Order: sequence, then structure tokens, then C-alpha cells
Amino acid sequence: MKKLFLLSFAVLLAAGAFAQTTSATTPATPSTTPTEKAQMKDLRKDVRAYDNKKAEAKQAIKKGDLTAAKTDIAAAKVDKQDIKADAKTLKSEGVAHPIKLADKQVKKIDEKDVKADIKDIKADKVAEKAAVKAGNTTAAATDKADIKADKKELKKDIKEARRDGIKHPVRRAK
Repeated sequence: MKKLFLLSFAVLLAAGAFAQTTSATTPATPSTTPTEKAQMKDLRKDVRAYDNKKAEAKQAIKKGDLTAAKTDIAAAKVDKQDIKADAKTLKSEGVAHPIKLADKQVKKIDEKDVKADIKDIKADKVAEKAAVKAGNTTAAATDKADIKADKKELKKDIKEARRDGIKHPVRRAK
């Protein structure tokens, strides 16, 4: 009986000791150096350039201009080599999956641009309605021109987002 009591007491003390120790945790967000940030920015630019050259090549093929398509494809290959070189250096610095990360960042930036354009259009529409209600025709005309410019910018950003792989940029922006 005495041995059983001592054994259970030792087990309880051991369990208490294990419960108090903290486990080694890794930092939730890895710290990035300024060189890594600059290299990721360069990688994002290369990814965008690659997507643009591929899209231009597709459009040239649709038009039937094969020489322009070949030059665009060659430029896309050069961009792809730049992407691979940047990814290799980033991997050596400890960044996991740099190409996937750059793609996600590019898509996130595109979505943010589309959201900002939609927000600007809504604000301009509200301002136009307020100007019409107040009877200020010059302000209403400038707001209408702003809406037109914002819609043009939105179309440009939607086109860019689609090139970068976002299927429904306006739906995702809402």
C-alpha cells in the first residue's frame, strides 16, 4: 500500500513537472532581410513580365502575327530563366517556395487594386448624386469624368488580374 501511494505520488509530480515546461516554438513569422524583400520584389516583377509576355504571344497568335509571337515567347523564356534564378537564390536564403509565394503576392496586389478601383467608383457615384442634389452641375460633370476614368482604370486592372491568374477579379473584390 505504501509503495502504491509513493508510486502514484511520483507519477503526479512527474506529470506536474512535464506540464510546466514550455515547448520550443519557432517564430510565427520569419524575419526577412532587406535583400530578401528586394529579391522578392524582383521576382514579382519577373512573374508579371512573364505573364504579360505569354498573354501578348497568345494575342499575336490569334491575330496571325507569328513573328511577334516568337519574339514574345523568347522574351517569356528569358523571364522564366530570371524567375528560376531568383527562386534559387531565395531558396538558398531560406525562403520556402518563393515562386508560389510571389504568385500569391501578385494576385493579392491585383485584388487590392481592383478593390480600390471599385471603392473609388462608388465614392464618385455618391459624390455625383450629392452634387446633382445640390444643383452643382460643374461638380457633377467632374465627378462623372472621374467615374469614367476610374472605370477605365478598373478595366485595365481587371485585364491585368486575369493575366495573372485570377478568374473572377470583380467577384473576389466584393
